[in-house]
Amino acid sequence: MMAVLAVEAVFMVAVVLGVLMGAHTHEKRSMIVGILCVFFGSIMYFSPLTIMGKVIKTKSVEYMPFFLSLVCFLNGVCWTAYALIRFDIYVTIPNGLGALFGAVQLVLYACYYRTTPKKQPTKDVEMPSVVSGSGPGAAAGNVSVTVERHDASCRHSLSWTSWYRTTTGTAGGERA
Repeated sequence: MMAVLAVEAVFMVAVVLGVLMGAHTHEKRSMIVGILCVFFGSIMYFSPLTIMGKVIKTKSVEYMPFFLSLVCFLNGVCWTAYALIRFDIYVTIPNGLGALFGAVQLVLYACYYRTTPKKQPTKDVEMPSVVSGSGPGAAAGNVSVTVERHDASCRHSLSWTSWYRTTTGTAGGERA
């Protein structure tokens, strides 16, 4: 993770130094940074669309988060409106594409939402319970662990004393 952040920091410093040393007018600097912003902004908005093939093939939106698609669309619309007010082409292009890509994702989500299989709760959840050995014939320090399955097809008991004896070679209740 730190390596990725380091690469991003080095890239940012390289862009800043390259633009400041290579382009000497405000217009040229704006154009270079603007083109980079259009390129990377478009990639950012396009990246959630890489899952579209899987959504169409499986007819399931399980792998496409709804809120990411919605926020992508809303963010693209807001920034496009702002860019059109200011007449800034470098903000209009990537965010206009973002609004378009977000709309495509929402349409795809609407088409395949009903065909997505709903997850069923699993029936093989084991729930352990620990019972202190206080009944008749129970030696001091005995503990019984019972594991029950929801389908009630299996019920196991393990006496703490018998486990302790087999692992330590001593009688239950004794301290080693």
